[in-house]
Amino acid sequence: MYNKVGLDKDLIKIHIENKSSQGFTDKKYNTFLDGRVLQICFYSTGCRCSKNGSCIMCNYGSIRKNNLSEEDIKEIMNEVFSEILEMPNVLLLNCLGSVLDNEEMPMENLIALLEEVSKLDIKTIIFETHYSTITKSALELIKNKLNNKDIVIEIGLESASKQVRENCLNKYIDNEDVIEKIKLTKSFGFEMESNIMFGIPFLSKEEQMEDTIKSIRWCFENGFDKVDLFPVNIKPNTLLYKLYENGKYTPVLHRDFIQVLGKIPQEYIGRIHLCWYGNRDLDYGEKKTILPKCEEDKYDECMNFYHKFNMNKDVNTRIKLLGNILSEMGINSIESKTLVELPADLAQPNIIKSRTKLSTDYGR
Repeated sequence: MYNKVGLDKDLIKIHIENKSSQGFTDKKYNTFLDGRVLQICFYSTGCRCSKNGSCIMCNYGSIRKNNLSEEDIKEIMNEVFSEILEMPNVLLLNCLGSVLDNEEMPMENLIALLEEVSKLDIKTIIFETHYSTITKSALELIKNKLNNKDIVIEIGLESASKQVRENCLNKYIDNEDVIEKIKLTKSFGFEMESNIMFGIPFLSKEEQMEDTIKSIRWCFENGFDKVDLFPVNIKPNTLLYKLYENGKYTPVLHRDFIQVLGKIPQEYIGRIHLCWYGNRDLDYGEKKTILPKCEEDKYDECMNFYHKFNMNKDVNTRIKLLGNILSEMGINSIESKTLVELPADLAQPNIIKSRTKLSTDYGR
């Protein structure tokens, strides 16, 4: 039965308590290299939304008691880039929530960071942040400091459905506000990128697939330039992990994630980047992240496919890669045809209502 998580205060209280039990860390940052994309995550006092119980699937790990200083920011940048053998093409900057949130990245720290980035021979810079932290003053600052860079602002939408976000993830976002933020960001000549999640809890597999396809379509129809698509990772000390332990949620299957890729319209397939598909994890102590699952003999095949998909931006190459792995997995040609044409029932805003009774809120 569909459960409106956002209305269950006891469940959200458990979620907050689980994450707060992780304690504090003295760690200042971590890095992750994905091909030619380097991510630097600056540790902070934590995401303000997370502290209120939002996003039942999200956990960046232990937070700091105090934010970093300007000198910390400079030292981190010097340390990271003194050890790099080959300069990346793209630099992704984030905190334990939002890099443009002054509660995590105070203004003096952000200025120091931008000044350090301006010295780097990296053309594309991505800032990952909550949509509410995208302001004219922040964008003006970035424009002034990084005028010679290609700037991308990345936000976590997860789903384009207000009902799904609120009732399944306890995440509150206004789609109309998002559209205004897209317009504001693009007025500076910057691009916008959205995270979309596959495997949202409390939905059937068919509903999960439909939500993902509709959300991708909504993103591109409303001005996003790229979508970062990822399967749910079940992270320790979250409500989602508790649901998993109690048998109320099962891990995403690689087969299903690849199948939903096969349903993405051809016009969008070249603008998708795959993330968190089992290629990385965070340190949560004794408990480990529950990653997407597949047969043991298929794991290397799946990882190789994801890597090749990300490295090859050409649409025809991606379609060929998808066709090959869909065929190897025994997914029939009727399903794989959706590479070329989205089925009519997915083209209209009408999420499956037989079990969840969700309203048709896509696009609003």
